[in-house]
Amino acid sequence: MKTQIKTGVTALVCSFVIGMTGIGSVAADNLKANIFFPAQHPLAKFGYVQWAETVRELSDGELDAKVFTGTVILPPRSGMAGVRDGIVNVGYHAATYTPAELPITNAIQEMGFNYSDPLVMIAAATDFNTNNERAQEQWRKAGVVYTGGYSTPPYNLMCREPVKTLADLKGKRLRTAGAAMSRWAEEIGAVPVNIPSSEMYQGVEKGTLDCAVNVANDLKSRSLWDVAKHTTMAPLGLYWSGPMWAFNQSYWNDLTPRKREIFFRANARSMANLYVGYAASVKEALDEAASHGVTIYEPGEDILNSISEFAKTNLNEVYSKGREKYGLQDSEKILGEFDSKVKKWEKLFATVDRQDATEIERIIWDNLYSRLDVKSFGVN
Repeated sequence: MKTQIKTGVTALVCSFVIGMTGIGSVAADNLKANIFFPAQHPLAKFGYVQWAETVRELSDGELDAKVFTGTVILPPRSGMAGVRDGIVNVGYHAATYTPAELPITNAIQEMGFNYSDPLVMIAAATDFNTNNERAQEQWRKAGVVYTGGYSTPPYNLMCREPVKTLADLKGKRLRTAGAAMSRWAEEIGAVPVNIPSSEMYQGVEKGTLDCAVNVANDLKSRSLWDVAKHTTMAPLGLYWSGPMWAFNQSYWNDLTPRKREIFFRANARSMANLYVGYAASVKEALDEAASHGVTIYEPGEDILNSISEFAKTNLNEVYSKGREKYGLQDSEKILGEFDSKVKKWEKLFATVDRQDATEIERIIWDNLYSRLDVKSFGVN
């Protein structure tokens, strides 16, 4: 740089101008990435911290992502808006925070109790959202480019007091994720509380929550084992609602096809690593739970029966909810197309070694990302 800034006033003015220009002016090889989970959480660790390292490696350092975890830049509910408005170039977003903007995504998440394989759901959600024209239209209207998804393992109950039967859940305040889980809570006589997962610890600690409903790795990832001493392994559905990597539209438009392909390759690798790593993190947390004073319970038969019955009823009602709640007049078609993606990936992963991230990555690349046209995908 030939001209040096010599005065504090000039430096202040330049800093202000740079701040006002926004992310859109940042060179394509320097990007900002955001996810509201803490860095040690699997979604942040594999989806962003290691993903950024993979992007850097595959591009020989040409693409360099600075990752912001937690709520340093954006609160959980503003993830997509921050990407759309250019505060960051790429970010994670939980779609249940914006149901009006993402009706298709939220209608599909209504089936969270009806699927049980997170590996299948990672790929199926990504396949549907990158190839279904209605879904693509939704993302264009939202002002972001959906390039890949995720799925959690099954949600469980992390509570202040022991929970073994349905009677133990009566009147309990449960932090829930998604409309289906909230309906189940209401049906069994519990009270659903819709707050971001980043607020679970404080809620349980202060007693405004009786149980945090999330993946059991959060005992360790979010230190819930300090405040929730009782974990019940009730399988309370999967969560895959929203993009793992939503790109700012202008930033994506300006990328070369080669750089878009690098992101796709990094996504495929990270999705595989996320599945393997997430499962390992759950096991690790449960193995260490006793040393932190946490007791692990298997759910009573009545809890399991309530989940099973709810899943059956929910499947019968999901189409009408798609029409009445989310305004999808062709909800049978949309949800049917999503289910066909699930069945496709069930077959593709039927015999894969679930510990072999390299083979999982290959299957995702060969059957999904390699078939997207990097010259035109997402360009608007």
